[in-house]
Amino acid sequence: MSLNIKDPADRGYAHPEHMATTDWLAEHLDDPNVVVVDQDLPDNYARVHIPGAVVYKDHYYKELSDTPYIQDAWTFAMTMESLGIGDNTTVIAYDSDANHVAARLFWALKYYGHEDVKILDGGFPKWLAEGKPLSRKVPTPGSASFTSRPQADLFSDKDEVLACTTDNDAIMLDVRSDEERNGTNKRGTARGGRIGNSVHIEWKNFITDGDVPVIKPADELREILEANGVTPEKKVVTY
Repeated sequence: MSLNIKDPADRGYAHPEHMATTDWLAEHLDDPNVVVVDQDLPDNYARVHIPGAVVYKDHYYKELSDTPYIQDAWTFAMTMESLGIGDNTTVIAYDSDANHVAARLFWALKYYGHEDVKILDGGFPKWLAEGKPLSRKVPTPGSASFTSRPQADLFSDKDEVLACTTDNDAIMLDVRSDEERNGTNKRGTARGGRIGNSVHIEWKNFITDGDVPVIKPADELREILEANGVTPEKKVVTY
C-alpha cells in the first residue's frame, strides 16, 4: 500500500540516518545485529507487534515507577542486555502514538553513549497500513553485553536550567500538553505548571496529521521553531 509519504532522506533533515524506513526494517528483520523494541505498553505488545520485536515493562526506563529519573547506568545496562541489546547492536524503536515514546528510548540510549539507534519512521501505524508482517510470538533475546557511558552534555541539571531561564542566548522549550503547561494536569508533580520564561510548543505540532503521522519536513519544523524564537544560535533545553 502506497501512503505517499516521503522517506526521511527526502524531507530535508540534517540527520535522516536517525530514522529507519519500514522498507529497510522489513529487509532486516532477520539480521541478528538488529533489535527492534516495541515501545508500547506490554498489553498492546501482546495483541500484535512487529515480528521479532522485544518489549520492556516500563517504556520510560525510569529508576522507579514513581520517580521521573532514568535508570542509573548499571540498571540501564542490565535492562538493555535483557532485551538483547549490546554495544554493537542496531536498535530500532517504534510505538503506536506518533513515536513520542520511541523517542524516549532513542534519548536514553544516546544519553548512555549508544549511537546506533533509530526511530522507525511512521511507527507501527505505517507498518500496519502497508500490510507488513505481524506477530504475537514473544522472542527470546540473545545474549548481549552493554556498556553504559553517560553523556553529560545531553542532560541539564537544576542549576543549568535556572541559568537558561535568564539567559538571552538560551531557551527552555516546553513540549508538553496545554493542560500540563497551565497546571490543570499535574502528572504527579507537587505543584504543576511551567518553568518561567519557557516557550511552549506541544510535541504534536511537529507531527503530521492523519492516521499515519510522521515528523514534519525540515522546512516546516524550522518555520514552527523560528516563529517561537527557537533558532540555531541558541542553546535549547527541551522538557
